[in-house]
Amino acid sequence: MTDALELELRQLPGVVFVSFSEDDAGGYVELVVAPGTDQARVREEAARCIANHLEHPAEIRVYVPPQGEAVAVAPRGERVRLSLLLPSDGGASIEVQLSRGSQRSASRAVAGDTVAIGRAVLEALRGLGARASFDVVGLHALPSDWGAGLLAVLRDTTTGELRRGVASGRAPADAAARAVLDALNRSL
Repeated sequence: MTDALELELRQLPGVVFVSFSEDDAGGYVELVVAPGTDQARVREEAARCIANHLEHPAEIRVYVPPQGEAVAVAPRGERVRLSLLLPSDGGASIEVQLSRGSQRSASRAVAGDTVAIGRAVLEALRGLGARASFDVVGLHALPSDWGAGLLAVLRDTTTGELRRGVASGRAPADAAARAVLDALNRSL
């Protein structure tokens, strides 16, 4: 999904959350709307936005939380951030530290194993209370002519949905952690 499309969808009346994902059936846009929102109008406007930005169709899923259920939206400055990747145990493992506002969470992984580092990021996210029912499918290095970086592919363990994130870093461990966060950033 392009940033411009996401921005347009977020500006639709009543929309409080936007995500774009893929599963075996194809791509879809998920919109969470406030109670009382005209869902038909949101769906119609979202279809227009998608047609203007994407070359392929995407299913539109509109979700209204049940009465009384709060819609969690992170306040500005309260996004999940990678605070630090510290070598520990004499360099045999790496500690992934995440923060959100004043909250902190950490998890360890074997140094040099980017998939283990990606899984440590997911564990640290759960320590922050984030919904992170994902597992790392793989981390792949980008070709050097594309620039340094890694592509993270995550799968939701409950729905099978795939998410992807791309990031670079000072070291492969840093790039792996940042790519996993990039895959989930819009939903955290």
